[in-house]
Amino acid sequence: MKIALVTPYFLPIVGGMETSAYELSRRLSKNNRVYVFTSGRGTVETWGKVKVFRLRSIDIQDLPFSLKIPYPIPVSLVSKLAKLDVDIIHARGHAFATTFEAALACQITHKPLVLSIHEIGIAYQDYLLMRGIRPIVDSTLVNYVFREADTVIASNDVTYTYASRFKPKRIIKIPQGVDFDKFKVSEEGEYVTFVSRLVPHKGGEIFIQAIPRVLRKIRNARFRVIGDGFQRSFLEKLTIDLGVRDSVEFVGSIPYPEVPKYLSQAKLIFSYFSGQVLLEAAAMRKPVITTRNRWAKDTLGSSPLFVSMRNPEETAKAIVHLLGNRDERERIAQLCYRKISPERSWDVIARKHLDLYSQIINRSD
Repeated sequence: MKIALVTPYFLPIVGGMETSAYELSRRLSKNNRVYVFTSGRGTVETWGKVKVFRLRSIDIQDLPFSLKIPYPIPVSLVSKLAKLDVDIIHARGHAFATTFEAALACQITHKPLVLSIHEIGIAYQDYLLMRGIRPIVDSTLVNYVFREADTVIASNDVTYTYASRFKPKRIIKIPQGVDFDKFKVSEEGEYVTFVSRLVPHKGGEIFIQAIPRVLRKIRNARFRVIGDGFQRSFLEKLTIDLGVRDSVEFVGSIPYPEVPKYLSQAKLIFSYFSGQVLLEAAAMRKPVITTRNRWAKDTLGSSPLFVSMRNPEETAKAIVHLLGNRDERERIAQLCYRKISPERSWDVIARKHLDLYSQIINRSD
């Protein structure tokens, strides 16, 4: 089978969408020819057996009037896909220009399109302009993409419900995967660790605001922030304003192969609103604190210690509770680990994708 995966970004940029595109492409390429099309500087690379085309792109976040919105537009993508002899095109992320271009290429070439939904638009709540134009985008470009897709893949109940609004031909659920060989069970570390892109809706400021409250109870607690984003300078200044800068280490963005090492150094992990890091933390048997949101509950059920949204006081109490109670840390870590069944293995997830591709291709013949 010849498969084209289209994603707005790809490793070494680290994020849930980038990670899943890499892990899936790596496994699909064992017995198939896989091409990844993404934004970049016009280079062609080989990652194992995967050929990666990084097409020159206009990225809104790099323009002089930057809105800090990561939104790449590779102008040559339609023609590149149309010229390539593939059996199926799989686009990741429903509201990106890359997906719209993939849908156009499928319409031109009569190739089947698979669409994976990774988010439901919460990230755009950080940007006033995007909040204003999102309904227009949804009713035009996004609606077109859903109509063109032969099958839409939702990773959980949240994305399934969202995708249903657009009435696509077919929706199925295939969850996000985790690499159990890479994210192995590890010994307990020393850091209270926050892992995320540093943008407002990810809750970095809630984590920082909780730190002085924790330190009043546990003076030697150590904190680590992993990730980068336009809010980083604000968060670093916030630690200074709150008098906790010496207790917080900002690691920045780290290469994907190093993520397991940093997660292994965590005593517990706080994730305000995320999916992939919950899977990886659970696979490493780390206790998780997260907010009461459908995304987290779909991923780990009732296993984590839940706190309210936008509540640094409750977050601090949860951290203090776990730091002072080893048995409770181990209990939550074990519950989270048990929730991540072998069905979440990337090898299993890849087989489900291949079965889907075969069904679609055979049906279109």
